[in-house]
Amino acid sequence: MKLQLRFLLLLSATLLVVLLTGCGGGDSEPDNSNLMKLGDRSYLLVLPANYRPEQEYKLLLAFHGSGGSSADMQRTADFNSYSNDYIVAYPQAGTIEWNEGCNCNIANRLGIDDLAFVDEVIADISASHRLQQGEIYAAGFSQGGLFTQNLACNRSDRFKAVAVVAAPMSGQLWQSCAPEQPVSIMMAMGKNDTVLPYNGYTDSNFGLVSAKQAIARFATLNNSLPLAQQQTLAADQVELLSYSNGRQKAELFSIKQGQHQWQFSQFDTSAEILQFFQQLDSPRLPEASSLVQVGDKRMHVRLMGEQHAGPAVVLLAGPNENYHSDSAWFAVLQPLLAQKYRVYSIDRLGNGFSDSDDELSYRRFAEDLATALQQLDEQQVVIVAMASASISARLFYQQQQQAFDIKAMLLVDPDVPTPNALSVYQGYPADWYLANLEALLPHLATGAWTERTSQKLQAERSHAEQLVGDTPLMDWHYFDLISQQRLLIPHQQSRAREIAAYSADLDAYAALPMLSAIPVSVIDTDFEQAQIDANPESAELLSLWQQESTNWNQQQAEQANGQYIALSDSDHLVALEQPEKIKAALDWLFAQLQLP
Repeated sequence: MKLQLRFLLLLSATLLVVLLTGCGGGDSEPDNSNLMKLGDRSYLLVLPANYRPEQEYKLLLAFHGSGGSSADMQRTADFNSYSNDYIVAYPQAGTIEWNEGCNCNIANRLGIDDLAFVDEVIADISASHRLQQGEIYAAGFSQGGLFTQNLACNRSDRFKAVAVVAAPMSGQLWQSCAPEQPVSIMMAMGKNDTVLPYNGYTDSNFGLVSAKQAIARFATLNNSLPLAQQQTLAADQVELLSYSNGRQKAELFSIKQGQHQWQFSQFDTSAEILQFFQQLDSPRLPEASSLVQVGDKRMHVRLMGEQHAGPAVVLLAGPNENYHSDSAWFAVLQPLLAQKYRVYSIDRLGNGFSDSDDELSYRRFAEDLATALQQLDEQQVVIVAMASASISARLFYQQQQQAFDIKAMLLVDPDVPTPNALSVYQGYPADWYLANLEALLPHLATGAWTERTSQKLQAERSHAEQLVGDTPLMDWHYFDLISQQRLLIPHQQSRAREIAAYSADLDAYAALPMLSAIPVSVIDTDFEQAQIDANPESAELLSLWQQESTNWNQQQAEQANGQYIALSDSDHLVALEQPEKIKAALDWLFAQLQLP
């Protein structure tokens, strides 16, 4: 039996159990709508409450299911009761169903060009109403959802985002879909759907791929990052699979007990669709993460151990040998510290889920950090800074010691402002990036370094596995989600900007005296030895750098009444390899200061 026939046979039964399917029902139009004619076709037009002709509005087109009507869809979705930001159109199919792009159904055999009809509807509304540029959306239920996918595949230049409810994807469209440009898509499906099955359907005329295959296909077409976020929502009744390319999203909401319906007991579909459209420019964040507004930009913050009193522990990441530098390095340290402390990891602009910017440096981050902590209402802090994040930590103290109660610092392999060390830091590659930045940025924009970055990420993942071992606290999902953000072109450019600004950051850092007013402990590994061994031609300079680092670290800890902790045969990524050493050093500082 063909799937369309199964759908029609199930239609009456679905209505009898009062599921909001959006199919069938009467043809009378709602009181607050206008029936608009376009030749032999029509659509219902619903204007926002308190509509003003001079105001610009977003446009949303909503498509009914097989055998349904525009009036059915208006009553079912009722988008205008949720928002006054949209003019909503409910088009009527030219026959029992839409020409969804499978080249297999009634509309296709009748030669009905529904794509052209949608173009006409948009043009007709645009001629009479003021629409916001680039703010056209679509949503569809059941077979209307399949047609909405056709719009995503063949009208991506018109629609900013689409939403599909109770429909996976036809096998034919899955193969032929080729959007001109990326388009955001949201899918919502009941896992118990027997009309258009969640797990797909095999048929010689009309096959369906599964919902997960469908969303993965759109993610691939959008050139999304490879790893999807996975979350459970609504008291574990909804599973979310979320892909992103940094600009567009492809998200699947799977309702565990859901059937073939528009509305679900744990999922307000119309509200969720409008929220999806509203938040296209905001990244989907992992658990415990948030965005903090810093000027006109947003910084990614992860908070764990919120229940603990006392000063906040603030983790600042510095780079490894690949100059990658973000909160992925704290994927085991932060859960460990959160057992006792209130702990923030804060990603600089251009890192993690933070926004990017054209002006980036460690000096800039010292200022941004102050604003972020004010937004977080944290005034009493202990700073843990890794590698060159010591620059931002030291500048933050210099600039903000009156505004914040900075109790102590723990520096892990900090940059040291000594002559030989500075010559190492300010040499290659920092000097190369500074000299070539203007030409490098557009080169990066072409994706020329994306594969190179991907290879580095794979090597780092393997290295991290060796360092971490089987530690149960390691949050690999978070590690991978943050790490893959480095593949985004704006983040690649951000890294280049930071490296180019590094020399000036070091000059500002070197002009400051050692800290002595607060306790400062230093963890000092022998990571430099690997570089000495790998570069025999520079062994003398690198050895001087290593010795100066040791001496400076010892002096800083002694002058500030902190601990000097030397780790031999240790990796630079102490936060992954020996997080317990950082916790022990932090415990010592809290004990010395008698902090809660």
